[in-house]
Amino acid sequence: MSAGVLDDEELARAEALHALGVLDTPPESRYDQVVQLAENVFDVPMAAVNLVDTDRQWTKAQVGLNGVENLPLIHSMCRYTVQQSDMFIVPDTAADERFHDNRFVRKPPYIRFYAGHPLRAPGGEHVGALCLFDTHPRHLSAAEQRILRQMAGWLEKELTFHRELERAGQVQQLLMPRLPPKLPGYQLAGRCTPTWEIGGDFYDWHLVGQALQLHVADVMGKGIPAALIAASGRAALRGAAQYNDQQHVIAHAAAVLEEQLEDTASFITAFSARIDPSTGDLTYIDAGHGLAVIFDTAGGHRRLKSSGPPLGVLPGTTWKAHSTTLAPGETLLVVSDGFLDSFTDLDSAIIRAANVVHEAVTAEQIIERFTAYAQAHAHTDDVTVVALHRDPA
Repeated sequence: MSAGVLDDEELARAEALHALGVLDTPPESRYDQVVQLAENVFDVPMAAVNLVDTDRQWTKAQVGLNGVENLPLIHSMCRYTVQQSDMFIVPDTAADERFHDNRFVRKPPYIRFYAGHPLRAPGGEHVGALCLFDTHPRHLSAAEQRILRQMAGWLEKELTFHRELERAGQVQQLLMPRLPPKLPGYQLAGRCTPTWEIGGDFYDWHLVGQALQLHVADVMGKGIPAALIAASGRAALRGAAQYNDQQHVIAHAAAVLEEQLEDTASFITAFSARIDPSTGDLTYIDAGHGLAVIFDTAGGHRRLKSSGPPLGVLPGTTWKAHSTTLAPGETLLVVSDGFLDSFTDLDSAIIRAANVVHEAVTAEQIIERFTAYAQAHAHTDDVTVVALHRDPA
């Protein structure tokens, strides 16, 4: 490994590292816990998970290294580990010509012992190392080596999981509608921004005859469990809307999802609406969602009524459909409760939303501004926003 021309093996290794999508990501407890455990089990003052790129070493997790994150390869000990077929142990760095001039050996923290186990990408490429450091020369017993090998195996699973989670998030986003149906006189846009790679929020739209059908829903929880339920919820709502009037959409979807929600002790808040584009007449059911608002041209707004509790809370619930009209120039805005995390109360959130709606020129611009606001305020829950604007007469 050098700063010159990279050979095919090194290029493949670097590509595998970058494909994992882990470089330069924030700290994560599942990595931190492993290095903390390694520190305790091996009784060493320093331990780390290092990933080795073509020109630097980047630290994903560490203890005892005073926050070292990026390191030129010339100072990296793990660059030797990724070249090994198995564990790499240096009993005394001061007596090893490869390390005796290393800055971390000659200066604080005065590393005298190093042990690293390669971390493999799913294709077998060595992309980094789980490593141990001590300030005194030492050895690892056969039992200790087995433990280090086992811990490295845990980390390899985490690296693979991170990549698979990223792919799952990409698939989930592809399941969301990308382009709105053509509705002369209307603008429609939506966006879902999960807290993690995947989340429990979703939105959907499609035509039922000449009418526009909208769904916005939020599954309790985050991550993979919520995402799996969200996929079932989306399918149930879309299927129910194809064969039922709006009065019965939520009831039929709830019946389909009842067993799954009961088994997982979960629930779904949902807003489902059908609008006649020719008149703007809108029939909707709000199942515990409570975050649908229509903003008028005069700067005012009206919150849409609740129809009952979320799906999965009370089996046998019936939800009442409500009606209103989206007049020319008005905008229907539906958000998930992740947007509220940045505000002290609902009224403050609505005032902020009103400002965005009235300042924006298009529905897409509304979505972009809401998404940017949520990202700038480090949202701790999934954030979904759908805007339907009716052009002025």
